[in-house]
Amino acid sequence: MTTAEKKTRFSQWLEEHDPILYKVSRSFTSSIADQEDLMQEIQVALWHSISGFDHRSKVSSYIYRIALNKAISWKRRTQSYGRKIDHYEENTVTIDASCSEQDRRLAIVYAEIRRLNDAERALILLQLDGFNYREIAETLGLTESNVGVKLNRIRTKLADRLKGQNP
Repeated sequence: MTTAEKKTRFSQWLEEHDPILYKVSRSFTSSIADQEDLMQEIQVALWHSISGFDHRSKVSSYIYRIALNKAISWKRRTQSYGRKIDHYEENTVTIDASCSEQDRRLAIVYAEIRRLNDAERALILLQLDGFNYREIAETLGLTESNVGVKLNRIRTKLADRLKGQNP
């Protein structure tokens, strides 16, 4: 693959799948600065992995796999440097007074998704993006039945947490 072809594919992937990168970075960070840092790291990882795409899966599945792996390793690395988020900050939702009701609800949902462990977060993000159990299983290296069981538990957990918050 030539550099020009790589640039073209990278630009196309970013244009078509930017929401994936945004969702993953927003779900693994609690500040805008960290979100921007993680977005850049995911984009760099995506650039380096373009030639490794073998067309055995959908492009979106491949991008999700790269984004999730980078986000998990980024989170571990930043925590190992002593940048652990304290419980209060992690579970606080800061909303601008001019935010719409939809933005307020979305912020609450993302705050609850951030409280999930890394594996749960990956599963629910893939499902929210419309991936079926087979695609999720292929992306994360699980069985379809395992995906179903885990997603049911995650949905129940999120529903219980969101009941009192009226999102």
